[in-house]
Amino acid sequence: LPIKNTVLFPNLMLPFAVGRPGSVEAVNAALATEDKTLIVVAQKNAAVDEPKFEDLYPIGTRAVIKKMTRSDEGIELLVHGEERVQLHSLVQHKPFVKAGISALPQPADAGDEVEALYRAVLDLGQQALELVQPKAPQDLEALLQQDRNPLWLAYLLGSMLNLDTPSQQRLLEAGTRAEALRLVHAHLSHEIQVLKLRQKIAKQAASEMNKEQREYM
Repeated sequence: LPIKNTVLFPNLMLPFAVGRPGSVEAVNAALATEDKTLIVVAQKNAAVDEPKFEDLYPIGTRAVIKKMTRSDEGIELLVHGEERVQLHSLVQHKPFVKAGISALPQPADAGDEVEALYRAVLDLGQQALELVQPKAPQDLEALLQQDRNPLWLAYLLGSMLNLDTPSQQRLLEAGTRAEALRLVHAHLSHEIQVLKLRQKIAKQAASEMNKEQREYM
């Protein structure tokens, strides 16, 4: 199932709309199976309506369909990412794309560097959320009490950040936990700087408006 402008990460949910004939056929084929699974893979170019095998990224995510709603516009899906997969060869193009795949092992590297990166990313994620929602900050540490998996944290924040598709894809393709955490750390650092600058500009604008109002009165 090719998707545009986003990436599905393992262990996360993703809602999206399906309208293209080939995609609808892929969903119907998956729903006809016992396990309701399909491979979700991002397109390299969102402008391509009928992507060929070479238009897809080589690594995608095996997904399970959790919810499906049909409408006049197409299908609304909610899928859960299960594991990363490598696409090898095109098996079928019509009525939907079918490819030969193999499962990719989940990165499991550990050590002091991974722990340090994990804590740094957790802190930056908390800062970013407090800047976005200062009155109701979300506690990431509480969210992660049941699962302190550094890779899951990287995927979770990667899905929440305003990343373009190539950046999300690089995160999905990261071969180690440390690499994934470094990518998210770099994006979070940039996002926090932008958020702080926006906050400063907004305060300056509000201050100038108040000054003008006082002078007018």
